[in-house]
Amino acid sequence: MNVFFLTDLEGIGGVTDIDFMDRATEKYALARTLLSKSIDLAVKTAFESGADNVYYLDGHGGGGNVIEDMIDSRAQKCSIAEWQALLREGRIDCQIELGSHARAGTIGGFLDHTLTSKEWFCHKVNGREMSELSMHAILCASYGVPVVACIGDETACAQAKEYIPEIFTGALKKADCRNRCVTYENCDSILVNTVKTALENYKSVPIYKVKEPLTVELTYYRTDMCERALARSGNEVRRIDARTLQKTVEKMTKYEDLKF
Repeated sequence: MNVFFLTDLEGIGGVTDIDFMDRATEKYALARTLLSKSIDLAVKTAFESGADNVYYLDGHGGGGNVIEDMIDSRAQKCSIAEWQALLREGRIDCQIELGSHARAGTIGGFLDHTLTSKEWFCHKVNGREMSELSMHAILCASYGVPVVACIGDETACAQAKEYIPEIFTGALKKADCRNRCVTYENCDSILVNTVKTALENYKSVPIYKVKEPLTVELTYYRTDMCERALARSGNEVRRIDARTLQKTVEKMTKYEDLKF
């Protein structure tokens, strides 16, 4: 059993307000430690659950968040390119999303956004609004890999079940408002139990298959953001209104197919 953890920062236990995202603050330094401890705990649980190989991706803000010395040395850190190579080569059996948050525009979601809170307003595939988890799941499905667990805040977990009803979830905290949340005291045991249960039953979770060809749409916050993206895009990209671009993906083979 080969397990891949795709990690983010917003959904980690103990990360309780927006100031934890500011890399110039002491709170961000604490967030790095909390993230690294959570990954290490998840990795150890995966090996205890029978995993042969465990991989992880530092997925927040381009990376640089994980303190690698804190992670079990048996786990292998991967880049986005290496993650996709593992998928193509059939070397991942299941994926777990650790530190998840809700998609942009979600009521009750802690630090809700989709990929970037600075430009992306709404991302759709075949007319359905996407979260980062569902975007990952579409790519994984292209290679027959299920996303079997979502670990993050309450709303992120509930939203994951909108896409994959059978997915296992572990809610570590609950939002008071968009920029503040409360972490549950037993968040570590929730994390461990979710990973353990998901890996014991990973074959019960189906892949998130979306019908191809894919119609991908991205609405930006402002018109100039849309115009800049259009200027760097190829002929396959269409502008359908002032803030929205659209394209058709005949067959998804890489994560970039969902971007503009």
